[in-house]
Amino acid sequence: MRRRQYRPPPATLAAGRYELLEAIGSGGMASVFRVRDHWEGCDRAAKILNEHGASRDKTRNRFLKEARTMSQLDHRNIVRIFDIGEEDGHYYFVMELAVNGSLAARMRQKGAVELQTSLRLAFEALLGLEHAHAAGVVHRDIKPHNILLSEDDEVKLSDFGIARLLSDAESLRITGTGDMLGTVAYMAPEQRLDPRKVGPEADIYSIGATLYMMITGRRPMDLALAKLDPNVLERLPIAVRPIVRRAIAHRPEDRYGSAHQMAEAIAEIRGKEDPATPAEVLMDEFEDDQTILRAGRPNFSSQD
Repeated sequence: MRRRQYRPPPATLAAGRYELLEAIGSGGMASVFRVRDHWEGCDRAAKILNEHGASRDKTRNRFLKEARTMSQLDHRNIVRIFDIGEEDGHYYFVMELAVNGSLAARMRQKGAVELQTSLRLAFEALLGLEHAHAAGVVHRDIKPHNILLSEDDEVKLSDFGIARLLSDAESLRITGTGDMLGTVAYMAPEQRLDPRKVGPEADIYSIGATLYMMITGRRPMDLALAKLDPNVLERLPIAVRPIVRRAIAHRPEDRYGSAHQMAEAIAEIRGKEDPATPAEVLMDEFEDDQTILRAGRPNFSSQD
């Protein structure tokens, strides 16, 4: 079979309104470009689905679902969507530009995050999640890659491509039986077993894992085990340990009851802890951005 020739995205979108300036990110199914919005006279970001993804109904539907889900959420800690469209077979959506990039990129360059900054970023991410959860949306892929930072270093949650709408059966159809959606290091135990039925508690777990990662600079791979090694949490400052411990509890019902509750717990210790980071750790690399995993599942069932 003759291989289809690659077609780059057009130089402009929406009848010339958006001019592509430079690529600023790419993943398995889409690329992100800095674009100039000539109507508004400012720069935005445009996420464009690649041709292979556009030719597959499931991938295209997931991409458009991400855009529509984000467009319904209006909160300062969630990336804002301005436009959704299609140009010559290229599906795209235009969104707020987070000029300081992702938390993952920052940690890759600078290592572990100073404690007070870590607490602030987790707090702001929880405010965004509180809004999403109130709207019936579970993100299901919170991790440093999907926590973007504005010019003022404010959190902007992004990448709702595998989000679950709690009242929408379409989420169950897009999430196929046997798919494990999310990024394994930040994934709650119940999400590893069945991503179709997870609730807001899964996002709270991911925030706990992300907070652990920010402060220690270590991948949170061991947090999901039913029997957690207590030495793992000793890498954290004392006041932070109970917050992370509750957030990553093995059973969903043992975690914080809401993003708001966890945000309140963080607010209580912000400004009280020693701002020093336990250790300066530079990260070699982060968990792969791949979000669909289908094999080699460990046993995360509860053990009494």
